[in-house]
Amino acid sequence: MKKIFSFLAALCLVVTFASAQTVESSRLFDNTYVSLIGGGATTQGFFNQDLTPFFWDGARGIAKNVRPVVGLELGKYITPVTGFSIQGIGFINSTYSDTFFDESAVLFNGKLNFSNWFGGYKGQPRRVEVVGVAGLGWGHDYLTKDQAYALPETDPNYVTYNTSAEINLNLGQARAWQLSLRPGVLWANKDNLPGFNWKTDARPNVMVGVTYKFGSKKRGHNFRLCPYSVTKADYDAVVAERDALAARKPEVKEVVKTVTETKEVMIKGETRVLVGSTVITFPIGSCALSATEKAKVAMFAKSLDADTLIQIVGSADSKTGTESRNFALAQNRANVVKNVLVNDFGVSADRITVNTKIDATDDVNTSRSAILTLSVE
Repeated sequence: MKKIFSFLAALCLVVTFASAQTVESSRLFDNTYVSLIGGGATTQGFFNQDLTPFFWDGARGIAKNVRPVVGLELGKYITPVTGFSIQGIGFINSTYSDTFFDESAVLFNGKLNFSNWFGGYKGQPRRVEVVGVAGLGWGHDYLTKDQAYALPETDPNYVTYNTSAEINLNLGQARAWQLSLRPGVLWANKDNLPGFNWKTDARPNVMVGVTYKFGSKKRGHNFRLCPYSVTKADYDAVVAERDALAARKPEVKEVVKTVTETKEVMIKGETRVLVGSTVITFPIGSCALSATEKAKVAMFAKSLDADTLIQIVGSADSKTGTESRNFALAQNRANVVKNVLVNDFGVSADRITVNTKIDATDDVNTSRSAILTLSVE
């Protein structure tokens, strides 16, 4: 079992890095959700035939050997592919116990969205998604002292294992609500005997869920793609240009000296010198501007003359991600900075040239950047 969960953990890590460069970075509570779940599960023994508390008759079940299950789940998706959840469920009249909930289980689950993994994330969830779930947790039987004494071979506290699938139906224009069908198997190892029987300890179950994804009108309820994308044609053109430059024979040309412009800028009563190149850095796999980096773009924009030309070189480091994803990420970073200059500070788009380069600096951190350069012709 340990090998299975180690494999799942490694798989989640690989998928997380593979998909990290397609969406904007999210805040701590972005892409979180809450689900109400309910359904039926098979039992592992006899039931209490007496009336149970509240409304449920102890002799009744949903079907033969199937008893009701209800629960609550809190979860978060780290990427459009990988996520986790904490799930609490209670079983009604599934053992000898005379309490309303005879058993409970608290599970920690890992999730893989197969629809987004194999089909890619398009900017919002599909109407129908398929998700795989695997987890483990703590189970407990609510037995009286007399019942526990009569069943010495049974441990009231035990380990539970969970595997299931989710067939999700996303509702509404914002995809904030979700209905799901959840078939699965829960294993409860209750016996104080050595070994584990995958057949007799299995608890097949089917549940349905109603999910609400937290969010806002501004940020939405799901992952957002970076605001710009690079097509395969764009990527092929960059690669072709790179190969042509590598194959070109050296030529003797007149060397023209360019002068890098520096300016004195007044900021909060202090005089600072703004050098012609400003490096705007980004988190790994992201094209989202932090408040600090956006302030650097603002300082750069306020120092410009009306006729100053600007070059933005978007960059990504080659140590993470594939070549095609890195070129797309570098282009996105440059375009994000250009968009801020044009939309927030009124800089004419005709004055801005955008280029892309992998590993633009020797430092892996500043290679995750957009480098702004201003010069006087």
